[in-house]
Amino acid sequence: MARRLSRLPASLKGAADRLTVGMLVAVSVLLLVVGKADLKLVDAVATGAADLATPALQLVTTPLQAVRQLARGLGDSLAMAEENQRLREQVDRLRGWQAEAIRLDVENQALRRWAGMPPADPAELVTTAAIVGDTGGSFVQTRLIDAGAGRGVEIGQAVVGEAGLVGRIVSVGLASARVLLITDLNAKIPVLVEGSGDRALMEGDNGKRLRLRFLPRDPRFHVGDRVITSGDGGLIPAGIAVGVISRADPSRVEVTPFVDWARLDHVRVLRARPVAAPEAGQDLVERRHGAPADTRLAVRIGGSR
Repeated sequence: MARRLSRLPASLKGAADRLTVGMLVAVSVLLLVVGKADLKLVDAVATGAADLATPALQLVTTPLQAVRQLARGLGDSLAMAEENQRLREQVDRLRGWQAEAIRLDVENQALRRWAGMPPADPAELVTTAAIVGDTGGSFVQTRLIDAGAGRGVEIGQAVVGEAGLVGRIVSVGLASARVLLITDLNAKIPVLVEGSGDRALMEGDNGKRLRLRFLPRDPRFHVGDRVITSGDGGLIPAGIAVGVISRADPSRVEVTPFVDWARLDHVRVLRARPVAAPEAGQDLVERRHGAPADTRLAVRIGGSR
């Protein structure tokens, strides 16, 4: 009987242990279930709060966006006003230059009539082109343009930029052409010094400046005088700006060109109006006087003898 009583607490202890383990397992499972439920509950609450807050946030952000757009529009308006003012000033300057150009043109025509010179024949624009290649080097200075025979470009035509004379066409393809720059050693352009009227032949030296050769014995030009094309020879039109005289001494006369070679992107190709040969008017002389020009010249020479 005593042995049975001693065994009873041990069995109760084992049952208590098993009950404790079961309760712990049940509590753990309950905690996991509650934890998942809490997460879903938190997500639901957060989603609901976001839905409720969205209209309020829209009410707050809409005025801010309107203010931001208003500020941006005000800045654009101020920039446009400033640009408009700058353009107005530029237009005023251009109008002044236009009036001066008209005045000089009228004066030039009056002086030509007074001197008995024929009216100036402006050059004809052939085409505009972009410079697509720099084929220059230490000995040859040329540029490649994207216009050729398909656009009326021919050998010998003048090429000008915004500032003045660039060169002349030396070779032509169907869709491209090569321009010999005025700074090349082989470039020789007849020029005229404004003011003094001195004529010369301008040559390049493969550098940044040009030379004047075959000047008159007593030139009257000064440093700072402009140099323009004279039109002698009939290839390069007259009156195209070239540069200014930057050095004048007995050993050398230099001209600084107007063209900025580093910023030269687009050019114009010009064609000089051809001058009619004397033979072109021979038929008209014969119709007017009834005798060939050579016969009349021979009679006049024989008579003078």
